[in-house]
Amino acid sequence: MIKFTRLAKTLVSGAALCAIVAAASLTVVMSGLSDQAFAAATDKDKRKYEDRKTRRTPALKEKVYKVLGKAQEQADLNDYPAALQVLQDGLGYKLEKLNSYERAQYYNFRGFLFYSQEKYNEALRAYENVLRQENLPAAMEDTTVYTMAQLYFIKEDYNNSIRMMLRWLEYQPTPTAQPLILLGQAYYSLGTVDGISEATAAAEFKKGIPYILKAIDLYVASGKEPKENWYLLLRVMYFEMKENQKVIDILELLVNKWPKKEYWLQLAGMYGEMGSDATSEKVRDVLEKKQLATYETAYRQGFLAKGSELVNMSQLYMYHEAPYWASVVLEKGMKDGIIEKNKKNYENLAQARINAQDMRQSLEPLRVAAELSKDGELYKKLGQVYMQLDDYKNGAKYLGMALDKGGLKRQDSVAVYRGMCFFNTGQLTNAKKAFELAVKDKRSRKQARKWISYLTREKKRLKQIKEFLS
Repeated sequence: MIKFTRLAKTLVSGAALCAIVAAASLTVVMSGLSDQAFAAATDKDKRKYEDRKTRRTPALKEKVYKVLGKAQEQADLNDYPAALQVLQDGLGYKLEKLNSYERAQYYNFRGFLFYSQEKYNEALRAYENVLRQENLPAAMEDTTVYTMAQLYFIKEDYNNSIRMMLRWLEYQPTPTAQPLILLGQAYYSLGTVDGISEATAAAEFKKGIPYILKAIDLYVASGKEPKENWYLLLRVMYFEMKENQKVIDILELLVNKWPKKEYWLQLAGMYGEMGSDATSEKVRDVLEKKQLATYETAYRQGFLAKGSELVNMSQLYMYHEAPYWASVVLEKGMKDGIIEKNKKNYENLAQARINAQDMRQSLEPLRVAAELSKDGELYKKLGQVYMQLDDYKNGAKYLGMALDKGGLKRQDSVAVYRGMCFFNTGQLTNAKKAFELAVKDKRSRKQARKWISYLTREKKRLKQIKEFLS
């Protein structure tokens, strides 16, 4: 499974003194309504919006502001323990005397300081205390909820991350793309936990996909290029859900925008998989041709750097009846030292040349493969190629080597071929011996006896001619 790069931490930083207004006696936070998918749809939700519009936030006293400012100075120096101590000494011992907004700022700053030290549990507890305060400014509530969603995600507590993100989205009529991606990735992560069933995983992916698509749409609508990783996230979820056509759609987009080797090879693989599952011969043919074209494009671009990849290329050429190009790929790969020079690859090279009707060029790789083989089958094949070239002398030689090496599936048929080679070179005695060997197997007995009978008559005829000429 593809490992996705975790989203960058974009928690509240810098002046953790969020929305501090020292001069104003009270702050009225406005929040608009929306009919979008993430907006409220029930009367209860609408009342929530009304509540956010009418909250009256207490003022921040100057003494509290100064303590927060001193703590900020220490935080700017990355001395987070000192900043925590300033908060504790200045405010922590008299929390009951602070108003709700001041306590919210106190806990908010503590959350930031704990987060900066990667003490995520302590940070979450601090942010939970922020949310417990009455008349919390809507902007501060939203920031805290979103920060907690990110923290839960970092802790791999995806259920709580999703819970907080959905809460945040309730009041965001026009969310940006990044939070939607975070939510989509949380659903993806839920679907990949150990021991989860395939059906449950698919259900989680199905929940997450719309958020990824929404984020992509937002970027496209604003004239920006969606992130490559967003498409990768979609690709892996569709793949796990066995939505192969959608995987192909995404890979086709990826090879156009980011033409990397892995995308070309994955696209070729998906075309092949779809082709093998196709019920129509016409559809299968189209997909298999796309697989060849895609893999060949990767080859032409120099992406196939492994021996196994080049062997796959040659096999695709062979499957699509292009043996010449299969032999070119194999020969070059072996010459360059990328494809291993073993029995199987020499045999494949020879077969490609045979299929391309280049018999003479098949002899050398076939001979090497036969030498490396544990049985005589490839010597048999080499002898047959020599027979096709009317070189019966070498045909008899290598067919004999096949018999000597053994391990043949049909020793009798090899003996018949060798007898024919001897006959064509005028070695009638040796030909008869070869056919006598073949007679021992009932599968070739009838044919071998005919040859022996013919050879007996032929020898007699030749003897008579010789006597007549004498």
